[in-house]
Amino acid sequence: MGEKTSCRCGGATPDIRSVANALRLSAHAMLPFYRKVAANGRFAKRWSRSVVELRLDDMKRQLREASPLAGRLEQGLGTNGIGYFIDYPSPGTQDAYATGITIPPGSVQFYFAPGAHRTVAAALLPFCRALATDREFALALASAMARRDRSAVNRLVRSCVIAGGLRAVDGEPGYLALDFKPPGSKYVYRNLFFREGL
Repeated sequence: MGEKTSCRCGGATPDIRSVANALRLSAHAMLPFYRKVAANGRFAKRWSRSVVELRLDDMKRQLREASPLAGRLEQGLGTNGIGYFIDYPSPGTQDAYATGITIPPGSVQFYFAPGAHRTVAAALLPFCRALATDREFALALASAMARRDRSAVNRLVRSCVIAGGLRAVDGEPGYLALDFKPPGSKYVYRNLFFREGL
């Protein structure tokens, strides 16, 4: 599958509550997957191989294995050889949101290090737990994103993500990006959340 990108211009601004609900749902679905990646080196190596070799069927099987909820909810899964994106519905809307981890395009081709992925996945666990379990936290983050208040977005994210080499945080309406530079990695690994078509 070709590179998946988000357009952050034009279109209607997404509703804060719907973004918060989408953040919570995707975090709830991804939490067991990230936990498995962080804890199981063999699983992480298989996943990275599937990403690099564009093996979508294998990725779907692994996703279902690690997170049955993610396997049931995902509306699409893609890889560009340097990362992956998983589409989830936005409860109560016709929207879909994508989330995943990728090396920014232009850095390298067909490379996705399992060790770096494990580091980023481990760093994301407390953030995903907070989103999945704390409605007010998710609403505060979605509100800061809607206001383009990058200082507030940064503060909220960093209240949970304290490891993994987090270098930068960016947030706009319907869009969130966390840039990690794991120790020993030559490349940035970007965790993305964005509304499809935004």
